[in-house]
Amino acid sequence: MSLEVQIAGINFPNPFILASGPPTANGSMIKAGFDAGWGGAVLKTVAHAPTPMPSPRVHVLGAGRQPRGMVNLELFTDISIERWKRELDMVRKAHPERPIIVSVIGGGAPEEWWKSMRELEPCGISAYELNVSCPNISGKKGAQLGQDPESVARVTAWAKQGTSLPIFVKLTPNVGDIVAIARAAQEGGADAVVATNTLSGLAGIDLETFSPLPAVRGYGMLGGYSGPAIKPVALRCNANIARVLDITLIGCGGISTWQDALEFVAVGASALQLCTAVMWHGYEIIHALLRGVEGYLQSHGYASLLEVRGKALPNMLSDYFQLDLVSKMLAVVDAQKCNGCGLCVKACDSGGYQAIRMEADRAAVDALRCDGCGLCPGICPVHAIEMVMR
Repeated sequence: MSLEVQIAGINFPNPFILASGPPTANGSMIKAGFDAGWGGAVLKTVAHAPTPMPSPRVHVLGAGRQPRGMVNLELFTDISIERWKRELDMVRKAHPERPIIVSVIGGGAPEEWWKSMRELEPCGISAYELNVSCPNISGKKGAQLGQDPESVARVTAWAKQGTSLPIFVKLTPNVGDIVAIARAAQEGGADAVVATNTLSGLAGIDLETFSPLPAVRGYGMLGGYSGPAIKPVALRCNANIARVLDITLIGCGGISTWQDALEFVAVGASALQLCTAVMWHGYEIIHALLRGVEGYLQSHGYASLLEVRGKALPNMLSDYFQLDLVSKMLAVVDAQKCNGCGLCVKACDSGGYQAIRMEADRAAVDALRCDGCGLCPGICPVHAIEMVMR
């Protein structure tokens, strides 16, 4: 069994790629990722000149308890093209075969995209990723560019003219129809699309100073929201693209476990990019990801990820009235597991059919009232409730 994948003629030893961001901010970090076992890496976006960064620029939601998401004010690389050349030479000497992808950004002229591409291409680059989706920059260089199909098609075509290497386009989820943007990238000549970058978000407000978070000397702005909480959005984007377009997909957004990774594969992704999970857990998270995916494939009799790719798509319906609206499920409580906390009672009273009550300090379901909505199993902290067919 092998986890090798091929994208646009590039061989990746496994499908896990370090996404463009802080974990790929310099050569020594990329080398550390490759040493740990990552299949590829995308440089933190390379601009024409080093970009200064604010402090602080990250706010973790749920910090100190159970992190659920993060808003960042990161922008592009803070090191020069000349330094990148030296850094990439070091990485290439340590890992000559590991794919390196350069994330580039530009604006309204092809030369703006070609400049960084052409300067770094001699450094053993495998492909380029067009950053048309950064939520932290205004104007036609960030997510605003990525929200316009004509602009995406145009800059993709420009990039293709500037190199013979594969071009990936990283899409923004901050659009009404991501399929239209992916189609534009495909028409422009993209070899693959990455779905998706971060959501635009506001982490919170400090109620003592009324500063948006993260606050830089009392001021803040909308940032890029990432982490486990955006996974449903990113999955939806991947599934919608895969159902309509025949283009290679690289899944990104909220992936932190091997199960997450396989879900993206099941809706059509060929490879996966991770950033926030690496920032929270370190490069060594790759070991759990590889073990989990390998174990799943082996236990289910699959020889490769190719056999899993897209398997969920036939089960996805596009119309509400195609669902089975007749059959009903029933919530069943395991009295041995129930700890009597009563959370399911409150949930059912306010969000269900008032079908659960406490009996002898244990939850009990009134089968005549239960509508099988599925709320209570998700609320139960000890997994004492399951849904069964009536």
